[in-house]
Amino acid sequence: MTHIYKVGQMLNLRSAPRQSNRPNGPCEVIACLPHDNGPVQYRVKSQGESNERVVEENDISPSDANKPDETLIQSVFSIAVSKR
Repeated sequence: MTHIYKVGQMLNLRSAPRQSNRPNGPCEVIACLPHDNGPVQYRVKSQGESNERVVEENDISPSDANKPDETLIQSVFSIAVSKR
């Protein structure tokens, strides 16, 4: 099996069916993990979290979400720092 999604693509992460703290919502593919047998897996990062997660392909779906604009985040941070 091959990976359907690509690194950098924004997807929609479904919350885990069993008890878990995994949030649902937009996430970015960080890596396509190698595999020989078993489900296709990806390393993803949710927009609302700082950690990365390994998820199976059936836990993610295409999304209309856009990546956060890093230049905007940095410019807001630099404004906050310069006003101190």
